[in-house]
Amino acid sequence: MNFHLPQFPNSIRENFHLTSPQTPQYNCIAWAFGDNTKWYWPDNTNIMYWPEDVPRNETLESFVLLFSKINYSICDNNLLEIGYEKIAIYATSFGKPTHAARQLSNGFWTSKLGQSVDVTHTLQAMEDGEYGNAVIFMKRPK
Repeated sequence: MNFHLPQFPNSIRENFHLTSPQTPQYNCIAWAFGDNTKWYWPDNTNIMYWPEDVPRNETLESFVLLFSKINYSICDNNLLEIGYEKIAIYATSFGKPTHAARQLSNGFWTSKLGQSVDVTHTLQAMEDGEYGNAVIFMKRPK
């Protein structure tokens, strides 16, 4: 099913495609990390999951360190590269992390929308919306 959401204005032109039902079990960070069993976030109340050896700060540096734990390293683009998996980390214009998406083997991206559904989308469909924009790309060998 294709659809758009008002909090992502570009999804009017480039629709989201629903890929799984709603669940509050995990969030976008966990989904990009490859874990659909926990809610990842570096909250200061220690309610949500965050690895002990990664600073519990809502900073891009902490998110980069999180994904580097599973062999991702910063790269300079979002282009599909054979032999690599990529993620995109989104942030507000003030640099606060908000979201992460994982690139699929067909070049599209997959995201978990908060407590809602998983979707497949173009990178542009998610841009300039509630999550801000993709500001860091990381990749790892498959």
